[in-house]
Amino acid sequence: MNKLSTLIIIYLISLMSGCAMYEGGNIPSTSLDKTNINIKNKKSLSFTSLAKGGFSKPSKQPEFAQNIIKGELTTVLEKSGYFSRISANDPEAELKLELIITEAGNPAALIPAFITGLSLYTIPSWATSNYEVNAIIQNKEGRQKKYLLKDSVTLVQWLPMIFAFPSHDFSVVPKVRKNMYRYLLKQIKDDGFLDEANPAISLTD
Repeated sequence: MNKLSTLIIIYLISLMSGCAMYEGGNIPSTSLDKTNINIKNKKSLSFTSLAKGGFSKPSKQPEFAQNIIKGELTTVLEKSGYFSRISANDPEAELKLELIITEAGNPAALIPAFITGLSLYTIPSWATSNYEVNAIIQNKEGRQKKYLLKDSVTLVQWLPMIFAFPSHDFSVVPKVRKNMYRYLLKQIKDDGFLDEANPAISLTD
């Protein structure tokens, strides 16, 4: 490998590492409490998920993005230990969860990012992706409730970020989304939807 090739590789590595991702922190870090979930009383859950994204007007994301969102949500649902069975579009399930997650960015952030690249990452820039989770939970008796959660991830592009990258890499994005799902489940649990008997009163917002 000649000297020029080595310099090019070092340059590319520096560009890849000159960025870091940071959580918005709008949703508190959440771990799920399983201490009072009676195994005998666990309910079956049917869920659907839809991923939307874009700058000016978010639209339905392509299939691969849908699969990523569905996979992340499924992982959180399974690890929660809250349900006897988890499936998609099961009309016999005792609980039905519909979830839409939308990612929206600011197109104006593309210009500073371009300038950062031209400056070899000596001029900093940042761009924020905003995440919004709209969810509806409903039980067999027709009781339902709507939830709206918001959080964000900020990408900082600047050469000194090479020191932050190992602990603030792109894994921050699924980390934030999964935390939103855990917080959603916590709210669903606190609202009594996992109890053996749900009150007849409607909590529809």
